[in-house]
Amino acid sequence: MMRVSKKTIAQKASIGDIVEIKTPAGLGYVQYTHEAGTDGELVRVLPGLYTERPSDFAALTRQKELYFVFYIMNNALRAGQAEVVSHQPVPEWAKAHPMMRHAAAFDDFRRVIRWRIISAASRLTLEELQRTPLLAELTPEQKKLSIHEIWPHAAMVKELARGWTPECAEELRLKDVVERARNKINPVQVDESEEKGMRHFLYFTKKKDAEGAAELLRSRGFSVQVRKNVGEENWLAKAIAAAPNNGEQMDELRDAMESVAAQFSGDYDGWEAPLESLDSERVAKGQRVN
Repeated sequence: MMRVSKKTIAQKASIGDIVEIKTPAGLGYVQYTHEAGTDGELVRVLPGLYTERPSDFAALTRQKELYFVFYIMNNALRAGQAEVVSHQPVPEWAKAHPMMRHAAAFDDFRRVIRWRIISAASRLTLEELQRTPLLAELTPEQKKLSIHEIWPHAAMVKELARGWTPECAEELRLKDVVERARNKINPVQVDESEEKGMRHFLYFTKKKDAEGAAELLRSRGFSVQVRKNVGEENWLAKAIAAAPNNGEQMDELRDAMESVAAQFSGDYDGWEAPLESLDSERVAKGQRVN
């Protein structure tokens, strides 16, 4: 059976655009505030989920945001998964890059035990992370800070629908960890199409770093396997998902993978995919296929 993908929509948001996102719980809205390069687009998540599109976006925009997050928004717009529905001035308080907290270390139960406080404008290079102080305890005000995460569209839909906020993020994340553990005890059959998807290879010297990267990628909709690399001391996190629609999206995905690897002191070693899953544009660029 041949699968026909959705036609890609040539659309790119501008600062101030209000983007509508359909979720199982209602319509959610974000405002684009800052361009973030390989981290996607920084958006402020506006309050509420709606059964119908609001009539007054100016009033909605003037409300205090729930949090900021990096969203792979332009990909979602081009794929027709989200829609620009208004353009409003960014409020004065949201024009500066916000400070955010970044999970730096986990314990054996995957609870965050160290945080860094960084600006959303910071690029998470290894050198920058090393010179940023580690915090074992957060103040009440720091706990309210947005969390430095990059969400593809699937993660944005999931978190909007279940009312994710920075204050409840750890509780929800641990629930996800428990759910994945249950699935390992009672594994479901892997869809054959998943193994035919695009496979990404990330390598780490420590198992906990590989598992941390795997957890982040799973939250973004990837299926991830972690294992010791055959004949070597390092650890492999193999992430599987459907191939992007075009070369531009592939470039953005590669940059995002490199960012995830860097966050956990690892290396991204590229991808492979069946030839039939790729379009001619990507093949023409000489990217690796199996």
